[in-house]
Amino acid sequence: MRLLDKPFNHVEKEDALRSLDGCICRICVSEDQLEIVRMVGFANDYIAMLAQSRMMQLEEKNDV
Repeated sequence: MRLLDKPFNHVEKEDALRSLDGCICRICVSEDQLEIVRMVGFANDYIAMLAQSRMMQLEEKNDV
């Protein structure tokens, strides 16, 4: 997971959502246990980054 210094812009958010969707798709179709574990880790990272970005947006909104 990368730590964010500012919230995602629209393009970055869409990229993270597509990557998360890709991880979920791989989890659903993979027959390799190691790949499934890796995809769960990546999916968790994308969710955490999206959540951090949203919390930063809310903080900025409250500071105004």
